[in-house]
Amino acid sequence: METRHENASRDAAREPGGLSVQVRDLTWRPFGRSRPVLDGLDLTVEPGERVLLAGPSGSGKSTLLRAVAGLLLTADAGDLSGTVTVGGLGPQDVPGSVGLVLQDPGAGVVASSIGRDVAFGLENVSLPPGEMPSRVEAALREVGLTMSPDSSPATLSGGESQRLALAGALVMEPSVLLLDEPTAMLDAATAGDVRAVVADVVERRGLTLVVVEHRLDGWLDLVDRLVVIDDSGSVVADGEPRQVLREHGDSLAAQGIWVPGMPDPVPLTLDLEPARGAAAGRVPPGRVVAAASDVRVEHRSRRLGERSRTTLAVDSADLEARAGRSVALVGPSGAGKSSLMSALGGLAEPARGTVDVALPLTPAETGRRAVARDRLAPPHEWSSPDLARVVAWVPQRAATSLVGRTVRDDVLTTPLALGHDPDVAGRRADALLGALGLAHLADADPRQLSGGEQRRLAMAAAVAHGPALVLADEPTVGQDRLTWAAVSGVLAAARDEGAAVVVTTHDPGVVGHADRVVRLEAPTPPLAAREPERHPLLARVGPLALLVAALCVLPLPALLDTWRQGLAVLAVEVVLGLVGLLAPGRGRAPEGRLRGVLARLAPAALAVVGVAWSAWLLGGRDLEVASGAALRVLCLLVPSAFVVGFLDPEGLGDHLAQRVRLPARPVVAATASLQRLQSFDTLWRELMTTRRVRGIRADRGPLARAREAVVVTGGLLIGALGQASTLALAMDARGFAEARRRSWAGPAPWRLPDTLAVGAGLLVVAAAVAARLLLP
Repeated sequence: METRHENASRDAAREPGGLSVQVRDLTWRPFGRSRPVLDGLDLTVEPGERVLLAGPSGSGKSTLLRAVAGLLLTADAGDLSGTVTVGGLGPQDVPGSVGLVLQDPGAGVVASSIGRDVAFGLENVSLPPGEMPSRVEAALREVGLTMSPDSSPATLSGGESQRLALAGALVMEPSVLLLDEPTAMLDAATAGDVRAVVADVVERRGLTLVVVEHRLDGWLDLVDRLVVIDDSGSVVADGEPRQVLREHGDSLAAQGIWVPGMPDPVPLTLDLEPARGAAAGRVPPGRVVAAASDVRVEHRSRRLGERSRTTLAVDSADLEARAGRSVALVGPSGAGKSSLMSALGGLAEPARGTVDVALPLTPAETGRRAVARDRLAPPHEWSSPDLARVVAWVPQRAATSLVGRTVRDDVLTTPLALGHDPDVAGRRADALLGALGLAHLADADPRQLSGGEQRRLAMAAAVAHGPALVLADEPTVGQDRLTWAAVSGVLAAARDEGAAVVVTTHDPGVVGHADRVVRLEAPTPPLAAREPERHPLLARVGPLALLVAALCVLPLPALLDTWRQGLAVLAVEVVLGLVGLLAPGRGRAPEGRLRGVLARLAPAALAVVGVAWSAWLLGGRDLEVASGAALRVLCLLVPSAFVVGFLDPEGLGDHLAQRVRLPARPVVAATASLQRLQSFDTLWRELMTTRRVRGIRADRGPLARAREAVVVTGGLLIGALGQASTLALAMDARGFAEARRRSWAGPAPWRLPDTLAVGAGLLVVAAAVAARLLLP
């Protein structure tokens, strides 16, 4: 039973305006780390105060924000002590009182439309559905998102994704707003827009604000206070921002803080031992290593329950990378910088245009140095060892580049795969780890590193084998002054070895050190077809009815005895499925309907063949027994292959909760899992691309590919767990953890097509009964 004091505190927490934050003796040591990230930290933030939190990379700034939000144990495990209160209560005692915007806003998207994503927090506090649309529209309008609430989050640029995350936090009317590097990956104009939105909302609502940023410029005029944490997780400076900088500027800069007004640090000078057999330096200085001409890059994606989408990323672009030179690709978020880089390095196949990459010959091949020949095949068709010898890649999502058991193993993976001398490779790896501040983590699990540390590890692994072309996608994001100098020094060292270096960046310091700057603009998307696409009949059926229709076939194995019965029922299923794919009405015919069904049946073919083979062996090598067993499995799988492409996970959750009355928590968890399941193909491609460019992709042999599939599946599961942790953090940041009762923003109607679909499922069962009676 609540006391009168607790009731009063909860009422105060619901009032507009900011609340105080009290952190007392907070200590946090993640499992697997020998020393705490935060050690006995104390911090008080007054109601309505606006605080900028700074510190070196890996000092625990993001950890502190999660602690203030009450979410430190949601996605991590470790030893935690101390207390955190917001307005005198626990951070999660009043759902929605603390709003947290994560470092990667796209990783925290919980719905398939921006309107539903913003409404997620309102559902968790059981707001009546009729009140949600106005609240959602107001939040979107407040952050400057003017597109339809039905728009997909996948179509948003980086700046728009930040605005969406901000709207999801603001719609719950928090009293404390926590922002984790909200402008780190944005161009200057977009970052300024995001800061202006934050300043306006915080001022009008009187919120308490804590924002983490490495770059202090742009925030100093928007905050009241600057708090600096050192690399031991303790507060070393605290006060009015400009006074702190006047009194401690030199010492803060020495710790790695980006102190405004101070010149950028000089890139670290790094003298690497030459890698024997390296491709770097074999193309004469100034000669073209890679060239893209009239390149067009498209990205195709499809989510369950939706039609496929094609996004134009790059159109009619040209780019050259020359030996011993560096190129900086700049431009607004969404301009296609990463896509053009991937095409240049053979990591993605362009939809149009040509890409040529020189494949340097080794002395063993030619007897002489500094000779290059052009590969006849385009680079996206090269074998893994050939590509790895020439091309290195530092992706934006550094976590997908990890392949080693330890940090040092990860750096050595490519040199050893290419047959480099182990002693030389080891010394080179140790030099890179020392320069990048990772030597003390050489034996650590790379998956336990912070985001900035993982990015530096990816940089070390990229240049360890001396490639001829280094592709670095936003390599300095999340770095302090010291680690920035180290990363810049490694890029300079690769260039000095003779590599062509291409970086995508919004960092003026990186641009200033480039030999050439190429600016990209977002391509003009093609005009949408005037005639809308027709919807197949199955797309007009509700998700619950589709699920029930697919489940109707579960009794079939018990009803079917012979191959003739199975064939008859399969024919009925195929006819009904093809009818469901019909798209009557006016408009364009939808594409790929039957192709999608066949693609979904392809993996099932292995199960069918396996069952048939087992039945043949165990059934006295009788073909009728084997074919009967195979057809029973097909009868179970074919209906799902037809309907799963039209099954909207979000709509299914609405129906299961509102019509079947299932508990809210498992329904939301299952829906979120289905949403994330659709990203597995993207994650699989990223992991395979990493293995290919690291020289360990299995190019030949079914046994080698089978072993690789097992390894990558393990990586996929690890990646999925990481995504699930981030998603859980995003969901709990919007009140899901403490939701006792829940409402639903989406309707759950039952219409005539739903009844007909269930009837079709029952018709299949009736056909099985008839076949059992009529066919021997």
